[in-house]
Amino acid sequence: MRVARFAALAALALGCDDDAPGAAPETTDGLPGEPLAVTTYTPAGCVHRVSAPDSLVEFTRGDTATLGAAPTPTNVHVTWPAAPTSTIAMLWQTDPATRATVVQYGTAPDRLDRTATGHAMTARSLFGDSSGHEVHVCGLAPDTTYYYRVGAEGHWSAVQSFKTAPAPGGSGYDVNFAVSGDSRDDFRVLRAVQARMLSSAGARQPDFEVFTGDAVPLGPVQSSWDGWFEGVAPTTARMPFVMAHGNHEALSVNYLMQFALPQAGSIEQDELYYSFDYGPVHFVVINDTPYRADYEGGLQGTQRAWLRADLTAHRARRREVPWLVAVHHKAPFSSSNHVDDFDTVIVRRTLPPLYEEFGVDVVFNGHDHDFEISKELDGQGREVTGRRGTVYFVSGGAGAGLYGTGASPWKRYAESVTNFLLVRATSTTFEVVPHRGDGTVIAEGRLRLTPRQP
Repeated sequence: MRVARFAALAALALGCDDDAPGAAPETTDGLPGEPLAVTTYTPAGCVHRVSAPDSLVEFTRGDTATLGAAPTPTNVHVTWPAAPTSTIAMLWQTDPATRATVVQYGTAPDRLDRTATGHAMTARSLFGDSSGHEVHVCGLAPDTTYYYRVGAEGHWSAVQSFKTAPAPGGSGYDVNFAVSGDSRDDFRVLRAVQARMLSSAGARQPDFEVFTGDAVPLGPVQSSWDGWFEGVAPTTARMPFVMAHGNHEALSVNYLMQFALPQAGSIEQDELYYSFDYGPVHFVVINDTPYRADYEGGLQGTQRAWLRADLTAHRARRREVPWLVAVHHKAPFSSSNHVDDFDTVIVRRTLPPLYEEFGVDVVFNGHDHDFEISKELDGQGREVTGRRGTVYFVSGGAGAGLYGTGASPWKRYAESVTNFLLVRATSTTFEVVPHRGDGTVIAEGRLRLTPRQP
């Protein structure tokens, strides 16, 4: 799935981080020239549709044989384009002339007895062309490990694996996932964080990873994405990534090409905000750097209406899916550099009131480069007593230069440190264990919750 239109806001990406940001005009991502028309199709066995962005200069579907000078796949990874119980998308890169886009998969590494094809695409941006391959596979069995390789005959990737989500309606869930974000300055640190994440998890390997945004310094620069994929190589070979769009991604075609994420119901709603269930957890992922020139309209209008509808629908399923988790880049409640930025203030007055109204348990953010855990807060950022509030985590220390922390009325604990989180969710407990980059546990930031009372 791909957006039908978007803006390349490189200036916004740079301006919103260390200096006072300003609204950027809406532009198109691409050099002068006539882009391809939007190409849309429904993959075999799927119910969701796949759509290419309108800045593509080449789009090829179903090719199994055309090879260029460097057809060996790189940056191989998987994401969920729809329900994690039954779907997966495999994505990778080659040279632009290689159009063959094939996946072989099965339930054993030596029995890849099923085949799927997808599309190859080349996009143009202000920083040069980039190419990618994407295959969607549907009809998978829940709670099952699959093995796969991508490429074409004679030029296959190594065999990798992924696991589908457990079937809905169960009571014996035991879900594990990781959280990190803001890697944009040093991919060596990112790689060390990812390796430490796996070693700290031990036998309880995460099922997937939530990334809170700002993967790269500037989204339209493909060489930065190549560095990011090298940095996350220890984990992308083992688990899907759930991506939140950060301001440094700059709504670039590179970001949109390289992650196939759920759609919020319409092609105009991009893949920049979405929701899904994984076992006992309902996730809502918000884009708090919308492409509209009217920043407040993009967040306070379209997305807030969608979020209210999504949370209203989830309310009827709260007993079956007890945990409610929100993910977006900009932390509404932090004690660090961006706490009073204009865009952070907009986020703070737009999203937390809905989180309080619908009983969101935990919010994962980045943007500020530190670790933080809030007190239990209401929608105005006040500590609650005698009832449950929402807990906000900042995990923005996976390679970006660290920020200092300061005083704030909503902070429970903060530390200027490289960090990641390991989360375990069952039907009766939700536990977050934050770790420093060296693997030691941040004891002051641990959280253990039981389900809210209906």
